[in-house]
Amino acid sequence: MKSLDKIFLLKVIFSLSLSFGVIYLSLSYSNWMVFWGFLNIPASEPFSDFKALNIFLEYKKNGFDPYFKNPTSDPIHAVLIYPSIWLHIFDYLDLNKDSNFKIATFLILFTYFFVLIDLLFRIENKVFKFLLIIFFFSTSNFLLIERLNIEIILFCLIYFALINKSFLKQFLFYSLALILKIFPIFSIFMFIEKKKNFLFVLIFSVFYLFLFREEISLIKNNVIEYALIFAYGSLSISKAIYFYSTKFDLIINEENYFIFKNLLIFIIGAISATIVFVNFSLNKKKKEIKISLNEIMLLAGGGIYIGTFIFSANIDYRLVFLILTIPYILNTEKKYFALSYVICLIICFNSLFFEGGDSYSKIYFLKASIIYLMKFVILFFNCYFFGKICGKFVSLNFKY
Repeated sequence: MKSLDKIFLLKVIFSLSLSFGVIYLSLSYSNWMVFWGFLNIPASEPFSDFKALNIFLEYKKNGFDPYFKNPTSDPIHAVLIYPSIWLHIFDYLDLNKDSNFKIATFLILFTYFFVLIDLLFRIENKVFKFLLIIFFFSTSNFLLIERLNIEIILFCLIYFALINKSFLKQFLFYSLALILKIFPIFSIFMFIEKKKNFLFVLIFSVFYLFLFREEISLIKNNVIEYALIFAYGSLSISKAIYFYSTKFDLIINEENYFIFKNLLIFIIGAISATIVFVNFSLNKKKKEIKISLNEIMLLAGGGIYIGTFIFSANIDYRLVFLILTIPYILNTEKKYFALSYVICLIICFNSLFFEGGDSYSKIYFLKASIIYLMKFVILFFNCYFFGKICGKFVSLNFKY
């Protein structure tokens, strides 16, 4: 048997073993709760995020709009925050049936584990391999698996887009990710090497956003502004400041919160854009150069982190996309950059460990401040290297 065949078989065996293990664990609610509780994961019903789509499908079948609360709304899963295509998928595949649902979850888990193992073999850097293993055993990854949030599917689709050399296949994986949830649009710069391809994907993406603008607006209104240590983004920060301000009777209140929130988005967006554009050349014609896998992985993973940080509130299982940024940053000449980045990543991957206690206590405030400071450091590093890579392919031309 050839060496490559052995490696592929090894990937399949490990992926099958892990997938069967998680599915078997989910068969017993008590074992499920004990296992994840031992790992400090706030467990609920097995695969609750993915299963919630069946709840929203039931709302729709009963004549209710799942984007709005109704008399039968579940207290936890009250309104839909995903594109409605998910309801069509669940309806078509009949995922309300327990057997069908288990098959779907198994296939999703298998694909996800296969992608992580493939990434482990694909990137030769030993430090990266070590960090990927750390991520696998992190609270962010455990929470992602326990909830089976659709971020798993989106991550796999983006990864398949990155490793394919065919533009058609790249576009198909990217567009599917975009249709399943809007934020993969921030990975669009993976196509930056060829201007025509990039413009085509950009036009398609803008057209899609325009076509479904009403649904996107409903999703945006339903997004929960998580003010938690194991969350990130400008909306998480603004909501946390709002809670502290109302608790201690400070400046921010219900009347001016909307203005404050959008001002914060603008400030973080402006700072991020400035760091990105620092590396762009002015009025210089670019040479024909090839883009490396490490570079497009950073553009995709870093782009998603930057975009979701500026415009949204995000639970930390979305940090899975940051593992795509590690290979490029590890190879930077400025090793203290890489070291700082790695330390921040390891801590933020496990931010759930720091959650808990009185949210208004000094200790909680200190914990939250340190974690969010690290998430800002991660943001600024990604902006810097994002701009550095884009600067190789894009120049800013000004005509007087």
